Amino acid sequence: MSHLSTVLAGLRVLDLSQGIAGPYCTSILQQQGAEVIKLEPPGGDWARKMGFAPVVGFTAPVIACNAGKRSVCLDLRRPQGVAVARRLARQADIVVQSFRPGVAERLGLGEKKLREEDPRLIYVSISGFGAEGPLADVPATDTVMQAMTGMMVVNQDESGTPRRIGLQVADIATALYAAQMTTAALLHRERVAQGSHVSVSLLQACASFQASAIVDSAIRAAYGASAPSAASAPSGVFQTADGFISLAIGNEAMFASLCDALEQTAWKNDTRFATMGSRLTHACELNAATAECLKRQPSASWVAHLRRHGVLHAEVLNHAQLVQHPQARQQGLFGEIEQAGVGALPFARYPSADSASLPTPAPEVGADNDAVLAEAGYSTHEVAMLRAEKVLVD
Repeated sequence: MSHLSTVLAGLRVLDLSQGIAGPYCTSILQQQGAEVIKLEPPGGDWARKMGFAPVVGFTAPVIACNAGKRSVCLDLRRPQGVAVARRLARQADIVVQSFRPGVAERLGLGEKKLREEDPRLIYVSISGFGAEGPLADVPATDTVMQAMTGMMVVNQDESGTPRRIGLQVADIATALYAAQMTTAALLHRERVAQGSHVSVSLLQACASFQASAIVDSAIRAAYGASAPSAASAPSGVFQTADGFISLAIGNEAMFASLCDALEQTAWKNDTRFATMGSRLTHACELNAATAECLKRQPSASWVAHLRRHGVLHAEVLNHAQLVQHPQARQQGLFGEIEQAGVGALPFARYPSADSASLPTPAPEVGADNDAVLAEAGYSTHEVAMLRAEKVLVD
């Protein structure tokens, strides 16, 4: 068992966030041993309506980012709902919220108020553009961030048209930074017995995530260099008889190996392909010739053949193929959770998670109302009154 999968055991997280960035941050903490209570509004986290859902309320982001958590559904528009949330916060080590700047403060759940009540509290604020600046109040989504921070330009097609990366990269990067900063704050608390305010925006995360690309862009602009193109040739994704293979030929020895693997020994003596520079000059011709060779056999045959010759390559897999890949299975990358009404689903564990353990399925909205409030000290009568007043929603 990995000790990192239980390193946060005994810590409690109150998750006030919705969507992907905040919930995936707290999912990481949960997979490292923390108990996470997810506080949802009536109707649930808005991610419950985000994408395809065979069962109402259980979309892929909700399942992937909220497995292992317990759900309490409170109406924070009512003072009694805020009072319950504040009691839950007093019993937590970490509070994570992703309201727009100023909303948590107006609700009475801001960092200053909660940390006055508990100076050891670690309070995590996740926002789109940060708490200040001309865009602080502007809504931010993953698509907005990919467009604004250069990610779409980096992913442009052959014609130069910017393209969105087909994952919630901005949200996921933000979640990773937020989780790392939270564990750093926990270490700080152990050293000085003092909590912290951790604040991270999607804008900050996307900039930091692209640090190398941004530096490269600045250097090229300063020296009048052209925008980056392929770094090697042949390179790219090539069609086989039944799928696709990705190739990246990075040096002379590897090119010679590719020539042998493709039975194209004449390429070794072709002046057009003599050096990396000349191969890049003639990249279109070389890529076309490589494509003509690879389309003659199925992917499995090429994978075995290229591996024997030491050529850097990879078969292009879909997600189902990844789940079943022998390397993924040997490493225990995936477990299987049984989501009620949906069925058995592959679950990608966080890298530090114990390969023998899995989180429980994602909860229904308010599934743990009674249990969590009882643990917080509410009597059965008090819980019934909150429910009758529609502060607590099932």
